[in-house]
Amino acid sequence: MLGLLRKHIAGNASFWGLVEYGIGPVAALVALPILFRQLGTVGFGQYSMIIALAGFGNAANLGAAVTATKLVSERLHEPGGAYRAAGVSLSLIGCALGVVTLAALLLWGAVGLGWPGATFGGVAVTMLALPALAIYLTQQYDQLFSGCLKGREDFRSTALCEVFSRSGTMALACAAAWLTASPTWTGLAQALGLLLAGSVKMGVFSRAYGRLLVRPVRDRGAMMDAFRFSRWSWLNSLSALAFGSVDRVLVGSLMGPAALAIYTVGVQVGQIIHTASVAIFQKAMPRVSRLSVSPPYPGAAEREIRRMMLWNLALSAGATLAVLAVSHPLLNVLLSADVARDHLGTFQLLIVASGLLSLNAAAHFSLLGLGNSRAIAILNGLGGLAMLCVMAGLVHVAGEHAAAWGRMAYGAITLAGVALAIRQSRPDFPGALPAATR
Repeated sequence: MLGLLRKHIAGNASFWGLVEYGIGPVAALVALPILFRQLGTVGFGQYSMIIALAGFGNAANLGAAVTATKLVSERLHEPGGAYRAAGVSLSLIGCALGVVTLAALLLWGAVGLGWPGATFGGVAVTMLALPALAIYLTQQYDQLFSGCLKGREDFRSTALCEVFSRSGTMALACAAAWLTASPTWTGLAQALGLLLAGSVKMGVFSRAYGRLLVRPVRDRGAMMDAFRFSRWSWLNSLSALAFGSVDRVLVGSLMGPAALAIYTVGVQVGQIIHTASVAIFQKAMPRVSRLSVSPPYPGAAEREIRRMMLWNLALSAGATLAVLAVSHPLLNVLLSADVARDHLGTFQLLIVASGLLSLNAAAHFSLLGLGNSRAIAILNGLGGLAMLCVMAGLVHVAGEHAAAWGRMAYGAITLAGVALAIRQSRPDFPGALPAATR
């Protein structure tokens, strides 16, 4: 019985998907009270700003994981094709990271010379920017080889490596915070953890092909073909920039380091709800794609999308209510009783906002399966713009609650994808993409 259970789990992509997507929020949640107590409210706000600044690298993000997954999976049947595809991915992403590094260093020099008094919580912004750049570069390196493992459909290795990556990275960050009480050194330690994790993933991938590491392959034709695909990933990354970085910079600038610290905590806890939905409904993409191209009966894709959306609603609503029920004692454990008493309302609103956003998980992957990545990018862009406008517009009226209302605006706009996915899945939809273009 135990052997049968192990065999079933070993080949269960959903189980390993939950492990892969779930370890990040769990590791961050475990590390959160340690970092908060070692760095203090202001120091944790500065550390949150470092993470936010790292996200600005998405302005030139070609989707390292998605690009590597596609290239490796397409060449998996060729002898040595997957290994060569990983080399092409490494070259393409390496060029993009080189451009980001050059632009970041020029901007860093311009700020240092032209605005030497720029500080956040008493620390020069330039001191926060360098660890942010290190985190972004090593994060892309780590994600690149996660994509290589996924492209080989080695979900078990991907998930186990992700457990090592997330837990080890946060352990290094916590150790640095305990030893130095410095957000800068904490950020650099996190970058070191990502570098080690990416190297381990590269070793696991290369070992399957009798190699120790992946060497860059400078094939201009293959790189251009990959770029034509990855530009859509770049558009999605650019449209999501507001949701992962600009929002934190705005909250920190308008409300201060303490408010940013609470905002970060609320977002990380709420992220568990969204991550669970993403992990469960990621299979919607290949399933909907198959049903739309070769439906066993008319309306099969629409029926499957509606079914998944009902499950998505039940999961999101149940998870949101469960987290809200324990929000007060949970915030006491993560931070302190005094902080929890003063900021519980903001914390609960952020949880509701994450639950609202998680409602679009099934629709998101269904639209990808229907070939409509453009709609996802547009909805994310509109949602991000609405979020920033609500935050800036309500800050003088609602205080730090404005941050949560902004995230609710983001989630509400992305829900338009639910209606769009149902409409496009109907057999008589005139705007449906031909099967050949998917």
